[in-house]
Amino acid sequence: MEEFRLFLTAASKATKDAYCSDLTGFINWSEERGCPDALAVQRNDVRAWVANESNKKKPSAPATIARKLSTLRHYFGWLLQSGHIKSDPTGNISAPKGNARLPRVLQHREIDQLFSDTVIKDSLELRDQLIVELLYGSGLRVAELCGLDITNLNTERVAMEVLGKGDKPRSVPINAPSRQLLNRWIPEGSQAFDEAYVSGTRDPTALLVNRRGNRLTGKNVRRILLGLLRAKGLTDRLPHALRHTFATHLLEGGADLRAIQELLGHADLATTQIYTHVSREELREVHTKYHPRGKQTAN
Repeated sequence: MEEFRLFLTAASKATKDAYCSDLTGFINWSEERGCPDALAVQRNDVRAWVANESNKKKPSAPATIARKLSTLRHYFGWLLQSGHIKSDPTGNISAPKGNARLPRVLQHREIDQLFSDTVIKDSLELRDQLIVELLYGSGLRVAELCGLDITNLNTERVAMEVLGKGDKPRSVPINAPSRQLLNRWIPEGSQAFDEAYVSGTRDPTALLVNRRGNRLTGKNVRRILLGLLRAKGLTDRLPHALRHTFATHLLEGGADLRAIQELLGHADLATTQIYTHVSREELREVHTKYHPRGKQTAN
């Protein structure tokens, strides 16, 4: 297991942890089935494992099975490449297909409601507003937001360097509202936040910290967003929905799909193309709701 982890040099720590967790689960299951070790696993064992994942008491979702199967392909591909096995037991095995889930994006009116009439009273509210603005305005992943350092911002604060999946850096534009908030946050707002709210020793490099002085966590960001959404009377959303909304609104505004791919840091254009489906879904909803014969089609 440790050798395989070392093999994943390009992967982030989170990806390595996820691979090892998935792999440990499969190895434990295969040992209970009678396989002495991973080298003895056959194709029928992998097929049986896929079936078990689908039919166990708490079945795994198709997307989860696909992710775990991808881990097994990486692992057994590495064993084959290393000469430990003669054939890959995951060959020609497919994960069960599920319905593609479209991201729940915020509508334009919801974005307007979220950001309009906001009066920032203190440094805590300034930090929270900056967090949400960066998620929507720059389309950041939560991990990218939490990993931001002050040094990631360029001198004019019109762009920032973020570390994406696989530790791949990319430059992301900073929109005007985010820039205004950043100019208030650095350094005065940040210092005021530290003095009023931070109880521990502040991380000196992090752009944004929690009340303990540590970098923000995903849990912190989820709690902050839920608080702002509920304060504005909006439906609960996960922070990643703001990234989806960023991409969808760019596409609706006429942005090129490849430009959106670059902004999001997607390695594959196919990943970005899901947003074309989101926009088409919205068009279908509008047609069903407003066209005289749309309601008849829906019934």
